[in-house]
Amino acid sequence: MCMKLLDLRKNLKKEFNQHDIDEVDVDFIISEVLGVKHTELILMDNVDDDAVAEIMEKVKLRLNNVPVDKIFKKSYFYGLDLVINDNVLSPRADSEILVETAIKYIKENQYSSVLDLCTGSGCLAIAVKKNVPDAEVSASDRYEKALSLAKKNAKRNGADINFIKSNMFENVTEKYDVIISNPPYIATDDLDELDEEVLRHDPHHALDGGEMGLKYFNIIHENAKQHLNNGGMLILEMDSMQKMLIQSLFTDFKFIECVKDYNGLDRVVVFKK
Repeated sequence: MCMKLLDLRKNLKKEFNQHDIDEVDVDFIISEVLGVKHTELILMDNVDDDAVAEIMEKVKLRLNNVPVDKIFKKSYFYGLDLVINDNVLSPRADSEILVETAIKYIKENQYSSVLDLCTGSGCLAIAVKKNVPDAEVSASDRYEKALSLAKKNAKRNGADINFIKSNMFENVTEKYDVIISNPPYIATDDLDELDEEVLRHDPHHALDGGEMGLKYFNIIHENAKQHLNNGGMLILEMDSMQKMLIQSLFTDFKFIECVKDYNGLDRVVVFKK
């Protein structure tokens, strides 16, 4: 027996809306189970019972606040196909703003070397390398499990990245034209306010930015100059509420701009040495 795909999608999207879950996740689940692109779903008519059963298993997990990328152990980010697990932060769409900003300045200034601090899944470093292939890109993380996954993702996407096991700048010895980072920036006191799916499935060390969320920005400020070439740039993701605090912290750098995310909130800050 079969079920009409149109009816399945309609029913599931209604259920997801009732649970305040983005209905786009319905098409993600269905397309992953069926092995087709999202855009191909409108061309399909029926789904067999085995596929429906598998779809409903994944739906049950999503309704239990498991993110889709953790259900399928994969994520799509800036054209990349990434492997994801509970050892790394799930890539966010807003982080693509950081990638776009970095690519723009690397190309404009013909920069040739980039360091990605707190690389996690490797999504930022790999996206930059794929779009600026002539640049030498390095990526660091203090956690071996994260680095192992990032290396797998680099190989999976054909990106030649130099990986460094380092707690922030601890084992970083070179200078770079650009340093990018999406550091932990949630204030410790605010962690309990995050969505359940984030708290349960993203590692806390990738979220917890200490008091006022500024712990890692302070470390970056204290160390970045000695690891940046003259005229080099610092491109950082932040919480929109931290804009003024971060600008006041980096007064010994030249402030270039703040870039807004898809929701119109300040998300990426750019400084120049």
